[in-house]
Amino acid sequence: MELLLSIVVASATLIYTVVTIFQLVESRKNRFLKESPNIVPFLKTTEEHSVLQLIIKNFGEGIAKNVKISFSKDFNRFGKEKKLSDIGIAKYGMNYFPPQYELKFDIHWMNDICNSHQGDDIEIIITCENIHNHKFEEIFLLPFKQLFGQIYVTPPETYMGQIPYYLKEINSTLKKNKN
Repeated sequence: MELLLSIVVASATLIYTVVTIFQLVESRKNRFLKESPNIVPFLKTTEEHSVLQLIIKNFGEGIAKNVKISFSKDFNRFGKEKKLSDIGIAKYGMNYFPPQYELKFDIHWMNDICNSHQGDDIEIIITCENIHNHKFEEIFLLPFKQLFGQIYVTPPETYMGQIPYYLKEINSTLKKNKN
């Protein structure tokens, strides 16, 4: 009886040890995710849907250090000689990029993109480190055509978007009354 009880206690201790090891591993993974940045670039139009923007945002919960961005496929902004690779973060990088921080860069007029740049895209390489100097590198391909056919609310849903919308409406009404 004593031998059987010892085997049961030893088995329970072994199972408890294995479960504890799995919990430790899972806890370390969760801590790593909490400390890791997740910098993602994406394309979006402005509130009035006239200009295409490149937005770079840290969706992660960790601070990114030594952020560098390069463009393997670049784009001329507003058809001028100024390229996306000329923006500050691409030229000089950023020492720190906190969680939920975002940068916005105007790229081009949406009408021009719809008419003459439908097949174009931007390819971005983002490298950074977390607070423990673990390196991350991601490559993102952002095709312009993914934005076509999106449904937009008129008037825009945010107050900041409604201001220019209603100002345009007032301006057009004043022009009609003036004529």
